[in-house]
Amino acid sequence: MALIKCIAAAFAVVTAFVIGAMVMKFAVPIDLPDWLQHMAQERHNTYSQELMDEIKAENIDSNLKFFSEKPHMAGSPQDEEVLAGHIYNTWKMNLDSARNYIYTVLLSYPNASDPNYVSILQEDGTEVEESAKREKVLRMGQNDPTVVNPFNSYSPAGVVLGELVYVNYGDVGDFHYLARNLSLDLTGRVAIARYGRIFRGDKVKNAQDWGCAGVILYSDPADYVAGAGARVYPDDWWLPGTAVQRGTTLRSSGDPLTPFYPSIDSAFFLEEKDAGLPTIPVTPIGYDDAVKYLSKLGGEEVPPAWRGHLNITYRLGPGFKVPFEKSKIKLYVQTYNVRKEIKNVIGYIRGQYEPDRYVVLGNHRDAWVYGGIDPSSGTAAMMEVSRAMGKLLKKGWRPRRSIIFCSWAAEEYGLIGSTEWVEELNKILGSRTIAYLNVDLALTGNDSLSAMATPALYTLLYEAAKRVENPNPAEVAAGRKSVFDTWLAQNPSHYNQSAPHIDGPGSGSDHTAFLQLAGIPVLDVSYAFGKAYPISSYPMYHSAYETYDLVSRLMDRGFKFHQAVARMWGEMALTLADRVLLRLDCLEYASALQRITAEVEKTEGPLLQSWNISLDGVKSAAADFHEAATTLHAKLGKINLKNPLEVRRVNDQLMQLERAFIDPLGTARDLMHRHIIYAPNQKNIYASSRFPGLSNALFDIENDEQQMWRWEQVKKEVSIIVFTIRSAASTLRDASDIGGL
Repeated sequence: MALIKCIAAAFAVVTAFVIGAMVMKFAVPIDLPDWLQHMAQERHNTYSQELMDEIKAENIDSNLKFFSEKPHMAGSPQDEEVLAGHIYNTWKMNLDSARNYIYTVLLSYPNASDPNYVSILQEDGTEVEESAKREKVLRMGQNDPTVVNPFNSYSPAGVVLGELVYVNYGDVGDFHYLARNLSLDLTGRVAIARYGRIFRGDKVKNAQDWGCAGVILYSDPADYVAGAGARVYPDDWWLPGTAVQRGTTLRSSGDPLTPFYPSIDSAFFLEEKDAGLPTIPVTPIGYDDAVKYLSKLGGEEVPPAWRGHLNITYRLGPGFKVPFEKSKIKLYVQTYNVRKEIKNVIGYIRGQYEPDRYVVLGNHRDAWVYGGIDPSSGTAAMMEVSRAMGKLLKKGWRPRRSIIFCSWAAEEYGLIGSTEWVEELNKILGSRTIAYLNVDLALTGNDSLSAMATPALYTLLYEAAKRVENPNPAEVAAGRKSVFDTWLAQNPSHYNQSAPHIDGPGSGSDHTAFLQLAGIPVLDVSYAFGKAYPISSYPMYHSAYETYDLVSRLMDRGFKFHQAVARMWGEMALTLADRVLLRLDCLEYASALQRITAEVEKTEGPLLQSWNISLDGVKSAAADFHEAATTLHAKLGKINLKNPLEVRRVNDQLMQLERAFIDPLGTARDLMHRHIIYAPNQKNIYASSRFPGLSNALFDIENDEQQMWRWEQVKKEVSIIVFTIRSAASTLRDASDIGGL
């Protein structure tokens, strides 16, 4: 009898369980708490158009006029007090909160009372053909007494006398040509190089490595003017001969006295002699002055590819021709270094459901002079995006995740403000930041969008560009209604004709530390000039003529192109902050890895095979990564959006992917650059290098006397790539399957 009762009780329990399960499956579901229902709702589309409508061109115009009204170098009262104070107070009022991060860093300035210059020193001691010590004033408002004289920061002071040698762009190939093909000894000579093609600091390092005693940098019309007879500023946007490009020569990122650590009170500061600063004097000049020296050079004519567009016969030197054959070039530099306080201003919008997940937007504030384009066009756009989001906050919107706005200090000197901040907060940022969205400058031209990014953000870029209205009426009339349409038409990807081209991330702006130190996905966007202009950069780059007048009168009347960039920036931030599932694309990354591997095999395969080195392991690892990405991508469509733990788990997988490509030992023994797939090219830090460790190991390897050691390094780099890609693939697999660990 007891047994029958036990069986009956067990049957009742099972029956109740089955009935309960049937009720749960087919009956009306139990109501979820309001907060959980709201957390699962997609709200992006509700606020996307409202945000875009709120971003006004006329406000960006006003912002740019304010931020570029006066010169504002890093460390100056105008930058660190007036502009930083304005941003702090604005964000304090419009956003949830704001904070200043202060660092004491090494900066560099010219001697205002003893300017740098170049001249020809004749045999009798007379100086002739002295270069201009200040840029000529060409428009009203450009005669501010705080305009800094042309200089290159971190140059040591000194007076150099020597024979002048023309070194073209001053890249490694140019120096190889002079040394190997012409057997020209550069020791003790002064190199004159034209700006363009590579970072100026790399030009100085190359000259230093080849024994030069000093460097003169100039902007050749071939790189900054449309052609013979072109009108120059102030009549058009092309570079006049009086303009001089300032800029840093620091090749590292962050305060050079505190590498890898923030410049806070507890920091250990290196001596300047141990900080890797340039050791030879350098100064920039305009092409009106450069022609005085280049036209007098003796020696052979340069190769055709080395000719610029000055109306002279370009010669190599060394030294001058008759009647100046006994004269020397004189390089006079009185630049000095000094430690100063700088200030990053950070504004916060707290997320409603995931406040510990950050979408970070940034632009630097400091400029060499007025900074009408670099960086104030980007600053003007960022201030309008933050104002528009603040307006939405007051209407009741609050993003799912936190949004952080960053105004960086001292970017021009070597990405100092952003690098110090990432170094200080790396433990927090590295685990909580979804992406860093950079706009260094909103435009360099008005032809088409230009973008660089890590592959996880490609889809985000495409979708945002499709949503933003085309700012060019002529393009709209031609049927290209969105920013994406013109971008695709003008610059299609060479591997996918249905998508526009996106550059890989090099260095040269504030995204660098986020990617290279913290492993955070990054992007940078701007409107740019098209391929019709084969120039090195926008012509007025880092000169005293880079003003509000230049932008408002010649480059973006009505500020519609600025508005388009601001709208796209805001749209991308809103997407990442509000979508339930993060818009990070692992499949795009998988395709990029396979594409990079194929490109490297095509270009370097024969050389590798000659030493019995195969890329089969890399191809296999990339295939494994693609399989894992495909599986995860398919899983995203089946996620239960009402299960916050399931959503959080898969979002963490997507967010942490970029971190998996970080090697704490650095790429090619460079501890400031740790991303194994993308890092700055070691011969030109502006450019991106794919598989940078391998690229560096293979560079000019055939001319190295230490062949066996170099090829062992190549094998090691291939091994690191294989391991890293396989490790990254493991992060995409189901982490709950602990048996697979």
